Amino acid sequence: MFCFMLSADEELRTHRDYNIVELDVQRLLKRYPPDLSEEERLNLETSLKRIIMRTIFGTNYHYYQGFHDIAITIHLVLVDEDLSVAVLKRLCQSHFHVFMMPTLVETSEMLQFIYPLIDRCDPDLHDFLLRSNIGTMFALPWLITWYGHNIQENVPYNLVVRLCDLFIATDQHMPIYLGAAIVASLTDQIFAQPEDQAEVHGFLNRCLNTSMAWETLINEALDLYLQYPPASIASEAATYRDRPDVDRPGKQRGGATTSRTTKVNKATQDNFKWWMTAGLVVSVAVVVLAVGVAKFYRVSLPADENKTSNS
Repeated sequence: MFCFMLSADEELRTHRDYNIVELDVQRLLKRYPPDLSEEERLNLETSLKRIIMRTIFGTNYHYYQGFHDIAITIHLVLVDEDLSVAVLKRLCQSHFHVFMMPTLVETSEMLQFIYPLIDRCDPDLHDFLLRSNIGTMFALPWLITWYGHNIQENVPYNLVVRLCDLFIATDQHMPIYLGAAIVASLTDQIFAQPEDQAEVHGFLNRCLNTSMAWETLINEALDLYLQYPPASIASEAATYRDRPDVDRPGKQRGGATTSRTTKVNKATQDNFKWWMTAGLVVSVAVVVLAVGVAKFYRVSLPADENKTSNS
């Protein structure tokens, strides 16, 4: 009989998702700060893998491809591994738990919210997209990576952190509201595409870029949220499940359609949007959240002596 102990890092490697995490982290080159030495890059990769595995280890969460895009944003802001793990654990509870289920059913249900929102922005665009039969998967990476994966060119740190601030400080549906604002802003370009699934889907997959008016889009997403909060469109969103048709029963068109520019209570709007429209360079929301979880949330890490096997 003999016994041996696994180190903390070795124990993390026993997790079912470790291999895919390792591969995903190695694909993140465009998200790393420029001018890193080879040693610094390898150290960052090692740290990032450890942060992700510490976040999901000992939980029922299922790692999904895209979570690493979130993790690197948080870690580049906070630097400290313990704080990064604490923030990610908290976000898994508040924002990402839907994506970390065994299946994509719950995530697909959240994606369906984009069509009622597009309809509020432009009913003709909504109908064109449905006739093109593109579904909702074009918005999946926007939602589950918080746009860190899809922006063309090398993903700019300030923009990704800006969006991270927005999403941390708001409802878990906010990436969908931003997606609706983005699609609505591209109406003319979308109408220029053939009414074809592959063409429209391909355009939306490559449409995000650094030259877009991101602050304007953020403001429009916030306006949409104030006018049409998730609870107000949830039942309508559910009707899009497995529905290829354009019109929904009982839906009014033309003048009866509420405009995206409907006025809302200005005081409420200003309070809600106060700091989110500031275009911060440093991630205030992440830092505030980190301070909170550091005080009230215990970070768990498998101890070196945690695992003992006998044979």
